[in-house]
Formats: sequence, structure tokens, C-alpha cells
Amino acid sequence: MPEIPRENPIISSLLSIRKFILRIVVFYDHEATTQRFFASGCLLTNQVVLTCAHIFDPIRWEDEVVPYSKISVSFSDPAEKTLFSSMNPDNSLIDAKIIQRGLGKDNLSKFTELKYDSTDLALLLLDKPAPHLQVDEFFDPQLNLSSSSKSNPLPINAKLFLIGYNGPLTKHEDLNPYKYLPGFQHITVDKLNLYHHVNYKSISIGHLIKEACENDPYSLHNCSTLPGTGGSIILDCYGKLAGIHIGISNSRKEKNHDIFFTKETYNKFVSINSNQFQAFICETILPNIKHDESIKKWLFDSK
Repeated sequence: MPEIPRENPIISSLLSIRKFILRIVVFYDHEATTQRFFASGCLLTNQVVLTCAHIFDPIRWEDEVVPYSKISVSFSDPAEKTLFSSMNPDNSLIDAKIIQRGLGKDNLSKFTELKYDSTDLALLLLDKPAPHLQVDEFFDPQLNLSSSSKSNPLPINAKLFLIGYNGPLTKHEDLNPYKYLPGFQHITVDKLNLYHHVNYKSISIGHLIKEACENDPYSLHNCSTLPGTGGSIILDCYGKLAGIHIGISNSRKEKNHDIFFTKETYNKFVSINSNQFQAFICETILPNIKHDESIKKWLFDSK
């Protein structure tokens, strides 16, 4: 964790929220072959997980469109890829199923690829409660009118903290999304893997670059990430939920969802202040967390 003064209010939020972060693996089976894709998520209760909808898109495998076959999660730290072996899975893994992808109007099924204007949020239900949380322990987004409402959003360049799992880069071509970053000529695959603490729950610090607008439903940040951070939680400088990180470009999203680092474009995220996120809270989160105190925390007009 970066050195942050103890009196800074963000430190307690980073430490308390860290236990809610998990690593997700999505399995795809085709004939006798299995592919795995990794992401991050956040427990809202000891059994309900908030993450991104695009993580569960079907993939193109040769000439076929293949939907996911299984979803598992791990709370280990580190959560090495070897834990998620389809042949010999670790006994600490918990299987999960999707409660809902996007909003009801998006009508996203197992075979549906997320469209640009769909809501890139999803809620999962674990097959059994997370063993390291208490029954009444829940994620606190710390929403209130003074700092999280649409009437008073974060200013541009406000500091953001991204918490999730970074997956390792493996080949030189993996560096392409980072080629516009300052000092790129000194960056190597090994350096990025080391600096991002791959397979561990990691914290990346950046800033708000651009808020969502009428023509673009996503906000932009420049927290440094590696693949696998899609679904990570983003906190603002007060330790309050700012949004959900979508991710950078990867081979699954060649057609519609490539998000490259360029001089104009950074990582995208679904802002908690957006109409999409607030609609998702009312339609999907509130009906599924089923805990009176937690429900109050998700209402923007709560004090």
C-alpha cells in the first residue's frame, strides 16, 4: 500500500474495504478446451458481489459464439491463477451465478455482448457466504448529499484510489496500451508486473480526468492498471465510492470495447453519480442486499 499519512481519512476506508475485494474467474468451454478470463469484484454483503457486466460477454471461438460456462471467485491474497485450475480447483474457491447484468431494459442474456450504451454493471450471488465476513457485515459506499450527489460531483483532477486484482503481463506486445505514458521507454513487462503486485489486492492512485456526459456514459480516470482489474472499486479522496472500473483493452473486446491508452483516452469507469449507476442501485442492488442498515447506506438522500 502506498505511504498515506495516518490522519488522512482515506486510510481507514482503504483498509476496511480491502476485505470486500475478490478475484473473479470466468470459464469458457469449447469441445475439450477451456479458456479463463480474470476480473475483480466487490462484496456488498457476505454473498452479493458487484462487478462489471462486460466480464461475462460471450467470446468468439473459431467460428462459434461461446457463452461462459462457470463463474468462480477467490478471496485469497495472493490469488494465483493456479488456484482456478478447471481440472484441480482450489477448495477455497466459491462458485457464483449472475443475478443481473445491466439494467432490465438492456435485456442482457448469457449470449448477449454488452453494447456501448448498456449499463456495464452486474450483480453476482455466491453459492455460499464468504467465510471471512460476518453475517451482518456489509460494504459501506458512504454516500451522502454533500459529496456524492449529482449536484456536487468531484472536481476534475480529484484524487482517485482503485482497489482490485492486477493480472500479469506475459509478452512485450502487452505493453502497447501503455506506450503513451511518460517514461514508456523505460517500462518493461517485468517492471509493470512488479510495480502492480500482480495477483495481489492492489491499490492504484490516479485522478479524475473527465466526467460522463450526454454523449458518453462513462467517466475517465488515469489510475494505472493491468488486465484483470475490470470490476475494481474506485474510491474518491474522501474514501467514498466513486465508481466501478471497466478496464483497458484486451483481446476479448477487439470489435466494440477496446479502450486504449492514448493522449486523449484513459481508463473508463461507471461513475456512482451517473444515471446508469443510480438506476442500477434502485433496480438491482437495493432489492438484493436485504439488510435494512445496508439499504440505508445506498440511498443518496440518507444522512
